[in-house]
Amino acid sequence: MAVTGLSGEKLAPLSALLMGISAFPSGMLVAVIGNGWKSFKRALLPVLVLAGVMGTVQYLLATNGLWTLGSTGAGLVGILVGLLLVRLPAYRGADAAAGIAEAEQGNADTPLWLALFGYGLLVVLAFAVNLIKPVQAFLSRVVLTLDFPTVTTALGWVTEGGPGRKIPVFAHPGAILLYTCLIAYLVYRATGTIKAGSLPRILDRVLHSGVNSSLGILAMVGVASIMLHSGMTTLLAEGLSVSFGETLYPLVAPFIGALGAFITGSNTNSNVLFGALQQNSAALLNLSVPLILAAQTAGGSLGSVLAPAKVIVGCSTVGLSGEEGRVMRKLLGYGLITIGTVALAAFLINWFG
Repeated sequence: MAVTGLSGEKLAPLSALLMGISAFPSGMLVAVIGNGWKSFKRALLPVLVLAGVMGTVQYLLATNGLWTLGSTGAGLVGILVGLLLVRLPAYRGADAAAGIAEAEQGNADTPLWLALFGYGLLVVLAFAVNLIKPVQAFLSRVVLTLDFPTVTTALGWVTEGGPGRKIPVFAHPGAILLYTCLIAYLVYRATGTIKAGSLPRILDRVLHSGVNSSLGILAMVGVASIMLHSGMTTLLAEGLSVSFGETLYPLVAPFIGALGAFITGSNTNSNVLFGALQQNSAALLNLSVPLILAAQTAGGSLGSVLAPAKVIVGCSTVGLSGEEGRVMRKLLGYGLITIGTVALAAFLINWFG
């Protein structure tokens, strides 16, 4: 929304549709990677059900003004439906039972409700701020915005001045995360889950883990702004439109989004870097701008899974440090399947739409 200047109402439907379509191949790949091709047939029906339910919930939330809650709501409903599915006789195996028992034993020291408290609180606060109008209005009283001057380059490219995006400081998703952290800390401190003297260590870890991503976002925003204000984005869009043409461009758009996320490690950064480029390319080719931007963000979301930064973190978490290259080689092949599915869907929507 910030990069393209388009409203959420225009961007959400097709973005949610393409993301929903990607849920099925993603789920099947998880099943096959986890248990081999022998699990393909057995996983087909439950994955289809889960993908359909989660895709539908995400679409309904996104198209009704609740796009910030789309993935959260879909994930919660997916968990509930998944719990119901594993209770069916066809999916209650000895391996599953053993896994559940082991998980319960491993977390015996922390009650389940307490372990899930932070996540549940985040969901409650996010829904409350977005759905309860008096709360939203109260928290949206303080708004931050800046006026920007007209900028002209030495070669004559003009970027008109005007007000920037309005940011409701206390109703912003970042503020909701902060409220959740503060309340959860107090609850965990009161229950003894977090010991006295832990706060400095927590803040130190937050600082160290957040510096790299924050610097990355600042750098990508700066690069995208320079490209946009100097006319580079428009020039690249013209080149892409000439190279691929109106028919093939919807097939290419998700891979551009995935490339941006692979480079930067974030779908957000990919949208900042390539969102305006994709928008300009769509306009030059007389394509649906919301469709191409949906392909961009869907490709970016799937491509972020393949980003080296995330692979490094994932490998370190599961004890595979030093195996990042092997993991990357496998991931790239799997990733092309999911991104290719979105590309094909965007192509068909453009062709028949």
